[in-house]
Amino acid sequence: MYPNNPENQRFSIVADVGGTNTRIALTTGAQIQQASVQHFANDKFNSFEQLLRSYLKSQQVISCESACIAIATAVNGSSVRLTNRDWLIDRDSIANISGAKQVKLINDYEALALSLNDIPAAQLTPLVEIKDMRHSPQTSFKKMVLGAGTGFNAAQLISDPENLNQQVNCAECGHMTLPITNLQELKLRDYLAARHSRASVERVLSGRGLVQLYQWLCTEKKLSARDLSAAQIAESACADDDPATRESAAIFCRFFARVAGDLALAYLPYGGIYLSGGVTRGLAPMLREAAFMAEFTAKGRQSQLMQSFNIQLITSDNTALIGCAAALPNP
Repeated sequence: MYPNNPENQRFSIVADVGGTNTRIALTTGAQIQQASVQHFANDKFNSFEQLLRSYLKSQQVISCESACIAIATAVNGSSVRLTNRDWLIDRDSIANISGAKQVKLINDYEALALSLNDIPAAQLTPLVEIKDMRHSPQTSFKKMVLGAGTGFNAAQLISDPENLNQQVNCAECGHMTLPITNLQELKLRDYLAARHSRASVERVLSGRGLVQLYQWLCTEKKLSARDLSAAQIAESACADDDPATRESAAIFCRFFARVAGDLALAYLPYGGIYLSGGVTRGLAPMLREAAFMAEFTAKGRQSQLMQSFNIQLITSDNTALIGCAAALPNP
């Protein structure tokens, strides 16, 4: 069993399976064992089952009580295929490998939403703070999380005042149609549609989307595009050392703010908006700039309403594990 547990106590497994990386940990009840948290690059494994076996072996765990696996796709049924990776995640296979009596599969943003009331303050960075909240106390228990990483998505959390019951509204926001407002964006829409049949939100607001946006902009401006990853583009843009990466990131942030504003109108999350995802964190300095809020609040007759939401950045990459632990089935 787990070497840091001298009493050989039974554990459960929580995992956040993204398109690029997987975060995984053991829990006792809903308490994550911090020493057990590990990150894996998915490219090093042929399947989630192979990754899970490797993790359990490293932890010297033979069997577990239960498991909750958050997956970056819509979850409907006992087997789920990732949107951005050809992995099939199967509940029965996980049970056979781990010995878990019960296995729960949930969407990764459902897990993030379930974590929102329990994220340590040290893992949050305020981007926009509203000092004068004029809405009713009842509506303050509506929160929203959204973000860009390998893909894009959002979810809403609704809690009762005592935080005894929580409801999550899941979505597949990355596959909504990209909102276009000017001629430059119309050219981008045509460029994306020619390659992918349509221009969805995720074709821009994701790691691959940022790379594609940069390549398109270089083509438009007749510049030679460098072979840069999304992280490199974000780093260069924040350092403001290349006009092409800077403008690409600025367009990205404009779309991010616009989509976030649209989702805020849909959900009215007076309890706060939380931003997550590796690409989001990489562009955090630009999200603090005035241009982001100007685009976020540009909603015509509801522009004043758009100033009602606190916005915070989730700085930890392990937050979804908190939500998975909260969602663990009872053994």
